[in-house]
Amino acid sequence: MRYFVAVAQHGGISQAARALRIAQPALTKQIQDLEEDLGIVLVERRARGIDLTVGGRQFLTDAIRILDEATAAKERAVRASNGQLGSLSIAVTVQHALLPIFSQIMRLFRASEPGVSISLRQTLSGPQIEGIRSGELDAGFLFFPPAGDESLACTTVHLEPLVLAVPRGSKLASEPPKRLSELNNAEFIWFPRSATPDYHDRLIYCFRKAGFTPRVTQEGKDNSLLLSLVAAGLGCTILPEVARVNAPDSVVFLQISDLDIQLPLELVWRSDNNSPALQRFVGVARSCAVLSPKRVVD
Repeated sequence: MRYFVAVAQHGGISQAARALRIAQPALTKQIQDLEEDLGIVLVERRARGIDLTVGGRQFLTDAIRILDEATAAKERAVRASNGQLGSLSIAVTVQHALLPIFSQIMRLFRASEPGVSISLRQTLSGPQIEGIRSGELDAGFLFFPPAGDESLACTTVHLEPLVLAVPRGSKLASEPPKRLSELNNAEFIWFPRSATPDYHDRLIYCFRKAGFTPRVTQEGKDNSLLLSLVAAGLGCTILPEVARVNAPDSVVFLQISDLDIQLPLELVWRSDNNSPALQRFVGVARSCAVLSPKRVVD
């Protein structure tokens, strides 16, 4: 097909043979074989060059298109194998999506790999893990992936401080506590363990080390709901500092001296996911990570 296009574009077999740097008889044989395979005459030989038959003109149009598509297909295959083409399904919680590090990762990846499309989902940490394991998700941004799970790989991209959120009109707002143990009698809003077991257990462990046992009077399944309950004046809670962003004026955020732990925000993916596009995304995330030297919760 390429030989035929060359003959047509050069206007003769001898001219095309010189351009292709092959022997003229060999090129003539290639055209004859093509005509025999198609069962039609493509080229009419003249004293000076060739003319294309009606079938030859149509075949030239299609041959050029097919060869262009084959070249493009090869390029796409190479780009896909290099992680420069394809699609990714990435999950993030509502509040993590507000972090500057998340915006930076997405922006830089888009700039470096415009051929990779991203389907973004806002999902809690627990469902993210389920989606990653099942292959429904390629990766997710979450706190505390399950410890010791070799089927999952992760990299820390951010360390998030914790703050105490209290109603503005409450005694806690007017007389801020200095230590977690001062909250033992406070009405505390928390989330059920089933929402994110690892996150729940590690924070409770840290609270108890500080002499604080939450007296839970209200529950919410995610940080947005916890914040809404605080805004309604139903109690206090502990949230990642990013909750300050777009928080209602009826909520005051306080720093507590022994609430010095930081939550590692992890990018998590399945360890056997060998998608080149995913590996490029992980590389961008690692290049953007700026981690504080402060202590991370054990």
